[in-house]
Amino acid sequence: MKKIPNPYSERMTLNLTPNQMRRLEEIRNVRSRVGNFVSKNDLVRDAVNYYLASQEDLPGSRRAIAKGIESKVDTLDAKVEALTTQFTDFVNSIRRRREGQ
Repeated sequence: MKKIPNPYSERMTLNLTPNQMRRLEEIRNVRSRVGNFVSKNDLVRDAVNYYLASQEDLPGSRRAIAKGIESKVDTLDAKVEALTTQFTDFVNSIRRRREGQ
């Protein structure tokens, strides 16, 4: 059988407060009770991934992508509003011309 390479090749030491460790263990215990055992390392990795995905200044993060899309939608909304105003003005000018004849 071929050995699967470890995707977690980078190592880091992390110090937590007693309260943080207690809360981490509580989450692990709750998930274990429902049949979903996870290690504390997995929980910390999930937390780091969640944090990184929510950062606006990190290219490719969900927040950065959402911010870019939101900006584009706002620009499109402004263009649609301007075109709607122009179209309404055009229709009103045609009505005035017809009523004037």
